[in-house]
Amino acid sequence: MRISMLLAGLSLALAPMAAHAQAAPDQPAFSASEVRKHVEFLADDALEGRYTLSKGYLTAAVYVAERFAALGLVQAQTDTGWFQIAKLPITMGNPPRQRIYKAPNVIGVLPGSDPVLRNEYVVLSAHLDHVGTDPLRAGDKIYNGAMDNASGVATMLETARAFAGSGQRPKRSILFVALAGEESGLLGSNYLARNPVVGKGRIVADINLDMPILLYDFQDVIAFGGEHSTLGEVTARAGASMGVSVSPDPMPEEDFFERSDHYSFVKVGVPSIFLMTGFKNGGEKAFRTFLAKNYHQPSDQADLPFNWEAGAKFARLNYLIAREVANAPEPPRWYEGNRYGNRFAKGAPRARRPAEAGK
Repeated sequence: MRISMLLAGLSLALAPMAAHAQAAPDQPAFSASEVRKHVEFLADDALEGRYTLSKGYLTAAVYVAERFAALGLVQAQTDTGWFQIAKLPITMGNPPRQRIYKAPNVIGVLPGSDPVLRNEYVVLSAHLDHVGTDPLRAGDKIYNGAMDNASGVATMLETARAFAGSGQRPKRSILFVALAGEESGLLGSNYLARNPVVGKGRIVADINLDMPILLYDFQDVIAFGGEHSTLGEVTARAGASMGVSVSPDPMPEEDFFERSDHYSFVKVGVPSIFLMTGFKNGGEKAFRTFLAKNYHQPSDQADLPFNWEAGAKFARLNYLIAREVANAPEPPRWYEGNRYGNRFAKGAPRARRPAEAGK
Protein backbone atom coordinates (compact mmCIF):
# COMPACT_ATOMS: atom_id res chain seq x y z
CA MET A 1 0.00 0.00 0.00
CA ARG A 2 2.82 2.39 0.80
CA ILE A 3 4.36 1.80 -2.63
CA SER A 4 0.98 2.42 -4.27
CA MET A 5 0.49 5.70 -2.42
CA LEU A 6 4.03 6.86 -3.17
CA LEU A 7 3.74 6.18 -6.88
CA ALA A 8 0.27 7.69 -7.09
CA GLY A 9 1.66 10.89 -5.60
CA LEU A 10 4.52 10.88 -8.05
CA SER A 11 2.07 10.45 -10.93
CA LEU A 12 0.17 13.55 -9.85
CA ALA A 13 3.41 15.49 -9.58
CA LEU A 14 4.50 14.43 -13.05
CA ALA A 15 1.18 14.94 -14.81
CA PRO A 16 1.56 18.71 -15.49
CA MET A 17 4.74 18.08 -17.46
CA ALA A 18 2.71 16.69 -20.32
CA ALA A 19 1.11 20.06 -20.98
CA HIS A 20 4.48 21.53 -21.95
CA ALA A 21 5.36 19.02 -24.67
CA GLN A 22 6.26 20.81 -27.90
CA ALA A 23 5.22 19.90 -31.43
CA ALA A 24 8.01 18.52 -33.61
CA PRO A 25 8.63 17.93 -37.32
CA ASP A 26 6.57 15.36 -39.22
CA GLN A 27 9.67 13.26 -39.98
CA PRO A 28 11.07 11.95 -36.69
CA ALA A 29 14.79 11.81 -36.06
CA PHE A 30 16.37 9.10 -33.96
CA SER A 31 19.08 9.99 -31.49
CA ALA A 32 21.99 7.77 -30.50
CA SER A 33 22.75 10.15 -27.64
CA GLU A 34 19.25 9.71 -26.21
CA VAL A 35 19.62 5.93 -26.25
CA ARG A 36 22.99 6.25 -24.54
CA LYS A 37 21.61 8.60 -21.88
CA HIS A 38 18.88 6.15 -20.92
CA VAL A 39 21.19 3.13 -20.79
CA GLU A 40 23.75 4.96 -18.68
CA PHE A 41 21.13 6.07 -16.17
CA LEU A 42 19.36 2.73 -15.88
CA ALA A 43 22.60 0.74 -15.62
CA ASP A 44 24.24 3.03 -13.08
CA ASP A 45 25.51 1.45 -9.86
CA ALA A 46 23.14 3.70 -7.89
CA LEU A 47 20.18 1.63 -9.12
CA GLU A 48 21.79 -1.55 -7.76
CA GLY A 49 20.71 -3.82 -10.58
CA ARG A 50 17.01 -2.86 -10.65
CA TYR A 51 15.70 -5.97 -8.91
CA THR A 52 11.91 -5.74 -9.05
CA LEU A 53 11.39 -5.35 -5.29
CA SER A 54 14.24 -2.87 -4.76
CA LYS A 55 14.51 0.90 -4.35
CA GLY A 56 16.65 0.91 -7.48
CA TYR A 57 13.76 -0.50 -9.47
CA LEU A 58 11.44 2.22 -8.14
CA THR A 59 14.01 4.84 -9.14
CA ALA A 60 14.06 3.37 -12.64
CA ALA A 61 10.25 3.34 -12.76
CA VAL A 62 10.05 7.01 -11.81
CA TYR A 63 12.70 7.82 -14.45
CA VAL A 64 10.61 6.17 -17.18
CA ALA A 65 7.46 7.93 -15.97
CA GLU A 66 9.28 11.27 -16.11
CA ARG A 67 10.26 10.55 -19.71
CA PHE A 68 6.67 9.67 -20.62
CA ALA A 69 5.40 12.87 -19.03
CA ALA A 70 7.99 15.02 -20.79
CA LEU A 71 6.99 13.51 -24.15
CA GLY A 72 3.36 14.45 -23.63
CA LEU A 73 2.08 10.90 -23.38
CA VAL A 74 -0.99 10.41 -21.23
CA GLN A 75 -1.61 8.19 -18.24
CA ALA A 76 -3.61 5.00 -18.61
CA GLN A 77 -7.00 4.73 -16.96
CA THR A 78 -5.66 3.78 -13.55
CA ASP A 79 -5.86 5.34 -10.12
CA THR A 80 -2.07 5.21 -9.84
CA GLY A 81 -1.30 7.34 -12.87
CA TRP A 82 1.72 6.17 -14.85
CA PHE A 83 1.96 3.03 -12.75
CA GLN A 84 -0.01 -0.18 -12.80
CA ILE A 85 0.67 -1.79 -9.44
CA ALA A 86 1.15 -5.42 -10.41
CA LYS A 87 0.63 -8.21 -7.92
CA LEU A 88 3.53 -10.61 -8.37
CA PRO A 89 3.77 -14.13 -6.90
CA ILE A 90 7.45 -14.38 -5.94
CA THR A 91 9.11 -17.24 -4.09
CA MET A 92 11.87 -16.29 -1.64
CA GLY A 93 13.42 -17.36 1.63
CA ASN A 94 14.77 -20.52 3.20
CA PRO A 95 12.72 -22.63 3.17
CA PRO A 96 11.22 -21.17 -0.03
CA ARG A 97 7.87 -19.50 0.41
CA GLN A 98 5.68 -17.83 -2.18
CA ARG A 99 4.10 -14.49 -1.32
CA ILE A 100 2.34 -11.80 -3.31
CA TYR A 101 4.46 -8.67 -3.71
CA LYS A 102 3.63 -5.41 -5.46
CA ALA A 103 5.72 -3.59 -8.06
CA PRO A 104 4.87 -1.08 -10.79
CA ASN A 105 4.59 -1.58 -14.50
CA VAL A 106 5.11 1.86 -16.07
CA ILE A 107 2.65 2.73 -18.84
CA GLY A 108 2.37 5.72 -21.16
CA VAL A 109 -0.32 6.11 -23.81
CA LEU A 110 -0.15 7.82 -27.19
CA PRO A 111 -3.85 8.20 -28.09
CA GLY A 112 -4.79 7.22 -31.62
CA SER A 113 -6.29 9.65 -34.11
CA ASP A 114 -9.10 7.51 -35.53
CA PRO A 115 -12.40 7.82 -33.62
CA VAL A 116 -12.97 4.05 -33.85
CA LEU A 117 -9.51 2.49 -34.11
CA ARG A 118 -8.16 4.56 -31.21
CA ASN A 119 -9.96 2.08 -28.96
CA GLU A 120 -7.51 -0.60 -30.11
CA TYR A 121 -3.97 -0.63 -28.67
CA VAL A 122 -0.55 -1.65 -29.95
CA VAL A 123 1.89 -2.45 -27.13
CA LEU A 124 5.62 -1.75 -27.24
CA SER A 125 7.06 -3.51 -24.22
CA ALA A 126 10.46 -3.84 -22.57
CA HIS A 127 11.23 -5.23 -19.14
CA LEU A 128 12.69 -2.69 -16.73
CA ASP A 129 13.95 -5.07 -14.06
CA HIS A 130 17.21 -6.97 -13.81
CA VAL A 131 18.64 -9.35 -11.20
CA GLY A 132 19.89 -6.92 -8.54
CA THR A 133 22.94 -7.59 -6.40
CA ASP A 134 24.81 -10.52 -4.86
CA PRO A 135 26.15 -9.47 -1.44
CA LEU A 136 28.12 -12.73 -1.12
CA ARG A 137 30.00 -12.25 -4.36
CA ALA A 138 33.65 -11.18 -4.23
CA GLY A 139 34.44 -7.95 -6.05
CA ASP A 140 31.70 -6.20 -8.00
CA LYS A 141 28.37 -7.21 -6.48
CA ILE A 142 26.04 -5.21 -8.75
CA TYR A 143 24.42 -6.78 -11.81
CA ASN A 144 23.78 -3.58 -13.76
CA GLY A 145 21.83 -5.04 -16.70
CA ALA A 146 22.94 -2.56 -19.36
CA MET A 147 22.18 -4.84 -22.30
CA ASP A 148 19.60 -6.82 -20.33
CA ASN A 149 17.46 -4.84 -20.54
CA ALA A 150 18.39 -1.17 -20.24
CA SER A 151 19.07 -1.33 -23.99
CA GLY A 152 15.52 -2.51 -24.67
CA VAL A 153 13.96 0.14 -22.41
CA ALA A 154 16.15 2.84 -23.99
CA THR A 155 15.04 1.75 -27.45
CA MET A 156 11.40 1.78 -26.38
CA LEU A 157 11.79 5.30 -24.95
CA GLU A 158 13.44 6.54 -28.13
CA THR A 159 10.62 5.01 -30.18
CA ALA A 160 8.13 6.83 -27.95
CA ARG A 161 10.04 10.08 -28.47
CA ALA A 162 9.85 9.62 -32.22
CA PHE A 163 6.10 9.03 -32.15
CA ALA A 164 5.47 11.98 -29.85
CA GLY A 165 7.59 14.25 -32.03
CA SER A 166 6.35 13.09 -35.43
CA GLY A 167 3.33 15.38 -35.53
CA GLN A 168 1.34 12.47 -36.98
CA ARG A 169 -0.55 10.37 -34.49
CA PRO A 170 -1.30 6.84 -35.73
CA LYS A 171 -4.88 5.65 -36.03
CA ARG A 172 -4.65 3.13 -33.21
CA SER A 173 -3.40 4.04 -29.77
CA ILE A 174 0.00 2.87 -28.58
CA LEU A 175 0.91 1.67 -25.09
CA PHE A 176 4.57 2.11 -24.19
CA VAL A 177 5.25 -0.23 -21.28
CA ALA A 178 8.24 -0.82 -18.99
CA LEU A 179 7.55 -4.09 -17.22
CA ALA A 180 8.36 -5.44 -13.77
CA GLY A 181 9.29 -8.97 -12.86
CA GLU A 182 10.52 -10.44 -16.15
CA GLU A 183 13.55 -11.96 -14.49
CA SER A 184 11.29 -13.56 -11.87
CA GLY A 185 9.16 -15.34 -14.47
CA LEU A 186 7.44 -12.83 -16.82
CA LEU A 187 5.35 -11.68 -13.86
CA GLY A 188 4.67 -8.03 -14.71
CA SER A 189 3.67 -8.81 -18.28
CA ASN A 190 1.45 -11.66 -17.15
CA TYR A 191 -0.34 -9.30 -14.76
CA LEU A 192 -0.81 -6.64 -17.45
CA ALA A 193 -1.97 -9.11 -20.10
CA ARG A 194 -4.60 -10.51 -17.73
CA ASN A 195 -5.50 -7.13 -16.20
CA PRO A 196 -5.19 -4.71 -19.13
CA VAL A 197 -5.50 -1.07 -18.08
CA VAL A 198 -7.32 -0.32 -21.36
CA GLY A 199 -10.00 -2.98 -20.99
CA LYS A 200 -10.30 -6.58 -22.08
CA GLY A 201 -9.90 -7.40 -25.76
CA ARG A 202 -8.48 -4.04 -26.84
CA ILE A 203 -4.79 -4.94 -27.14
CA VAL A 204 -4.21 -6.12 -30.73
CA ALA A 205 -0.43 -6.66 -30.80
CA ASP A 206 2.70 -6.69 -28.68
CA ILE A 207 6.14 -5.78 -30.01
CA ASN A 208 8.61 -6.78 -27.32
CA LEU A 209 12.17 -5.49 -26.94
CA ASP A 210 14.39 -7.67 -24.80
CA MET A 211 18.19 -7.49 -24.82
CA PRO A 212 18.96 -6.18 -28.30
CA ILE A 213 22.73 -6.63 -28.67
CA LEU A 214 23.76 -3.06 -29.52
CA LEU A 215 27.46 -3.76 -30.06
CA TYR A 216 27.66 -3.61 -33.88
CA ASP A 217 25.94 -2.17 -36.94
CA PHE A 218 23.28 -4.83 -37.33
CA GLN A 219 22.18 -5.67 -40.88
CA ASP A 220 19.40 -8.09 -39.98
CA VAL A 221 16.95 -8.77 -37.17
CA ILE A 222 15.34 -11.88 -35.76
CA ALA A 223 11.60 -11.60 -35.20
CA PHE A 224 10.89 -14.47 -32.83
CA GLY A 225 7.31 -15.47 -33.53
CA GLY A 226 7.11 -13.65 -36.85
CA GLU A 227 6.28 -16.88 -38.64
CA HIS A 228 3.14 -17.32 -36.56
CA SER A 229 1.23 -14.16 -37.52
CA THR A 230 1.08 -11.27 -39.96
CA LEU A 231 3.48 -9.34 -37.71
CA GLY A 232 6.30 -11.14 -39.52
CA GLU A 233 5.22 -9.57 -42.81
CA VAL A 234 5.09 -6.13 -41.22
CA THR A 235 8.59 -6.57 -39.80
CA ALA A 236 9.93 -7.63 -43.20
CA ARG A 237 8.46 -4.56 -44.91
CA ALA A 238 9.76 -2.20 -42.23
CA GLY A 239 13.21 -3.73 -42.40
CA ALA A 240 13.34 -3.64 -46.19
CA SER A 241 12.57 0.08 -46.17
CA MET A 242 15.82 0.70 -44.26
CA GLY A 243 18.00 -2.06 -45.72
CA VAL A 244 17.59 -4.51 -42.85
CA SER A 245 16.65 -8.12 -43.59
CA VAL A 246 14.71 -10.51 -41.37
CA SER A 247 16.52 -13.77 -40.62
CA PRO A 248 15.01 -17.02 -39.37
CA ASP A 249 15.46 -18.08 -35.77
CA PRO A 250 19.07 -19.31 -35.58
CA MET A 251 18.49 -21.11 -32.28
CA PRO A 252 15.10 -22.86 -32.49
CA GLU A 253 16.21 -25.34 -29.84
CA GLU A 254 16.28 -22.48 -27.30
CA ASP A 255 12.56 -21.76 -27.82
CA PHE A 256 13.03 -18.01 -27.30
CA PHE A 257 9.47 -17.29 -28.44
CA GLU A 258 8.17 -18.60 -25.11
CA ARG A 259 10.82 -16.98 -22.91
CA SER A 260 10.14 -13.26 -22.79
CA ASP A 261 7.32 -10.88 -21.93
CA HIS A 262 5.53 -11.03 -25.27
CA TYR A 263 4.53 -14.60 -24.45
CA SER A 264 2.24 -13.35 -21.69
CA PHE A 265 0.25 -11.58 -24.41
CA VAL A 266 0.36 -14.64 -26.67
CA LYS A 267 -1.30 -16.64 -23.89
CA VAL A 268 -4.30 -14.31 -23.96
CA GLY A 269 -4.55 -14.57 -27.76
CA VAL A 270 -2.63 -11.45 -28.85
CA PRO A 271 -0.30 -11.78 -31.88
CA SER A 272 3.17 -10.84 -30.68
CA ILE A 273 6.81 -10.74 -31.70
CA PHE A 274 10.11 -10.49 -29.86
CA LEU A 275 12.72 -8.52 -31.79
CA MET A 276 16.46 -9.00 -31.48
CA THR A 277 19.38 -7.76 -33.54
CA GLY A 278 20.53 -10.48 -35.96
CA PHE A 279 23.63 -12.56 -36.62
CA LYS A 280 24.92 -10.90 -39.80
CA ASN A 281 27.83 -8.44 -39.90
CA GLY A 282 29.46 -9.82 -36.77
CA GLY A 283 26.23 -10.24 -34.86
CA GLU A 284 26.62 -13.92 -34.05
CA LYS A 285 30.05 -13.41 -32.51
CA ALA A 286 28.81 -10.38 -30.55
CA PHE A 287 25.80 -12.32 -29.25
CA ARG A 288 27.68 -15.45 -28.25
CA THR A 289 30.51 -13.47 -26.64
CA PHE A 290 28.01 -11.45 -24.63
CA LEU A 291 26.22 -14.60 -23.48
CA ALA A 292 29.48 -16.24 -22.44
CA LYS A 293 31.06 -13.28 -20.65
CA ASN A 294 28.41 -10.73 -19.69
CA TYR A 295 24.90 -12.19 -19.54
CA HIS A 296 23.62 -11.98 -15.94
CA GLN A 297 27.07 -10.91 -14.80
CA PRO A 298 28.29 -7.69 -13.15
CA SER A 299 30.17 -6.98 -16.39
CA ASP A 300 26.91 -6.18 -18.22
CA GLN A 301 27.58 -2.47 -17.83
CA ALA A 302 27.27 0.68 -19.88
CA ASP A 303 31.03 0.68 -20.48
CA LEU A 304 30.68 -2.26 -22.87
CA PRO A 305 31.60 -1.20 -26.44
CA PHE A 306 28.06 -0.10 -27.32
CA ASN A 307 27.31 1.05 -30.85
CA TRP A 308 24.88 3.80 -29.93
CA GLU A 309 23.97 4.44 -33.56
CA ALA A 310 22.73 0.85 -33.67
CA GLY A 311 20.39 1.78 -30.82
CA ALA A 312 18.94 4.65 -32.83
CA LYS A 313 18.63 2.35 -35.85
CA PHE A 314 16.82 -0.28 -33.80
CA ALA A 315 14.43 2.37 -32.49
CA ARG A 316 13.67 3.45 -36.05
CA LEU A 317 12.84 -0.12 -37.05
CA ASN A 318 10.47 -0.52 -34.12
CA TYR A 319 8.86 2.81 -34.96
CA LEU A 320 8.17 1.69 -38.53
CA ILE A 321 6.74 -1.64 -37.40
CA ALA A 322 4.50 -0.08 -34.77
CA ARG A 323 3.30 2.68 -37.10
CA GLU A 324 2.25 0.23 -39.81
CA VAL A 325 0.43 -1.96 -37.30
CA ALA A 326 -1.28 1.07 -35.77
CA ASN A 327 -2.41 2.43 -39.15
CA ALA A 328 -3.47 -0.82 -40.84
CA PRO A 329 -7.17 -1.30 -41.67
CA GLU A 330 -7.15 -4.64 -39.85
CA PRO A 331 -5.21 -5.66 -36.74
CA PRO A 332 -2.56 -8.42 -36.91
CA ARG A 333 -3.87 -11.94 -37.36
CA TRP A 334 -2.63 -15.39 -36.45
CA TYR A 335 -2.05 -17.55 -39.50
CA GLU A 336 -4.50 -20.32 -40.32
CA GLY A 337 -3.54 -23.54 -38.59
CA ASN A 338 -1.00 -21.90 -36.29
CA ARG A 339 -0.67 -23.76 -33.01
CA TYR A 340 -0.54 -20.62 -30.85
CA GLY A 341 -3.61 -19.12 -32.47
CA ASN A 342 -5.42 -22.44 -32.25
CA ARG A 343 -4.56 -22.81 -28.58
CA PHE A 344 -4.97 -19.27 -27.26
CA ALA A 345 -7.22 -17.42 -29.74
CA LYS A 346 -9.99 -19.83 -30.59
CA GLY A 347 -12.59 -18.20 -32.81
CA ALA A 348 -10.45 -15.16 -33.70
CA PRO A 349 -10.12 -14.24 -37.41
CA ARG A 350 -7.17 -15.82 -39.21
CA ALA A 351 -4.93 -14.81 -42.11
CA ARG A 352 -3.54 -16.96 -44.90
CA ARG A 353 0.21 -17.24 -45.15
CA PRO A 354 1.71 -15.07 -47.93
CA ALA A 355 2.59 -18.07 -50.12
CA GLU A 356 -0.98 -19.32 -49.84
CA ALA A 357 -2.71 -15.97 -50.24
CA GLY A 358 -1.68 -15.71 -53.90
CA LYS A 359 -2.99 -19.14 -54.88
